Amino acid sequence: METYVQHSIKHCLDMIAPFEVSNQQKEDGRLQFYQFMVSLYQEMYQKPEEYMVFSKPYEEYVTRLKEQEAQSKKEKEHVNNSRESTLRNTFQQAIQFYAMYFYKIGLKNKGIDERSGALIILKEDYIDVLNQMNCIHESKYNTGRYEVLSKLGIQIDQNDDTVRIFHTTYKRVMEGIEYLCKAPDSKYKWMNFIRLDFKNAYSPIPTVNDICKTLPVRSAEAVKKLEDNLSGMKIKARIKPLRGIVSDFKWKVEYAYKGKNICGFYADNEYFMLCIYFNHFQNINEFAKILNEENHDLFQWFKNQFPERLCACPNNRRVYFGNEPRRICGLSNRAEIVNPDDHDIDRALYVLRKYRNISL
Repeated sequence: METYVQHSIKHCLDMIAPFEVSNQQKEDGRLQFYQFMVSLYQEMYQKPEEYMVFSKPYEEYVTRLKEQEAQSKKEKEHVNNSRESTLRNTFQQAIQFYAMYFYKIGLKNKGIDERSGALIILKEDYIDVLNQMNCIHESKYNTGRYEVLSKLGIQIDQNDDTVRIFHTTYKRVMEGIEYLCKAPDSKYKWMNFIRLDFKNAYSPIPTVNDICKTLPVRSAEAVKKLEDNLSGMKIKARIKPLRGIVSDFKWKVEYAYKGKNICGFYADNEYFMLCIYFNHFQNINEFAKILNEENHDLFQWFKNQFPERLCACPNNRRVYFGNEPRRICGLSNRAEIVNPDDHDIDRALYVLRKYRNISL
């Protein structure tokens, strides 16, 4: 049975971009690094403990949690469990340790030795990298993680001033690291690195089409249908950069019209949520009245797309669907259509177009 840790590792593989390059120069080095990282995650999935990624603490805690708590109530109350969060962050940081290490040495590199393919970094910079890697949870296992890299072929030669890092078999691996790390600074730079997105590394922003390449056909079709319905409007797609690719991280895209978010989606390989934004809780009340008067069946569907939040947060708001009150998150003020079928998509788009006075 797949563990939470394995599920998170698999998520990394699902979120990696297809291997594409914008030009053929030094393609071999990029491909070698791409294949190295994919292989690393694949082997980590099979034997996570050998990569110093330990599943037992989180598995045992979550099992106890399920036995003790009513999950539906927990969802409504938005209870934050700091212990669960810490244990999850611990194994997720361990999963991403290897990519983070390569990213940090790539940022500090002073060039590639043409003969050996070694990445060259100043010794003082390398010490700084190691110190940064010691800031993660359970850094006591870092020595074992460096040993894993050594077994995978990554070798380190040091002298008084510099450190040279290379792969014993695949001489051009470091070229792939250098290429991604020399990309212009942007909020997407780390995201492009962990996704091994060589095609977009030097682009100012990824595209929604790039996102769709990582999604199941059904979700990709839902996104296309959404964009088709917005065609002709001056819509700006805002893509939130991923800070990680483990299982907590999903694509988030918002579509803005005249400076306001009107809709968007969250998505990964297993999950899709279409959102319709109302920007203020009173707008939900007013639109619900209109919908109830015009189309009662659609109104019944509409009200079910607002999850109730019973938290004591000061942003909690009460809205009304007919005579039925419901408390929602006043920070989002949105309908949330989770894993919609075709009928749900059609209803959601009708609601969006009607609310925003887009031609029906």
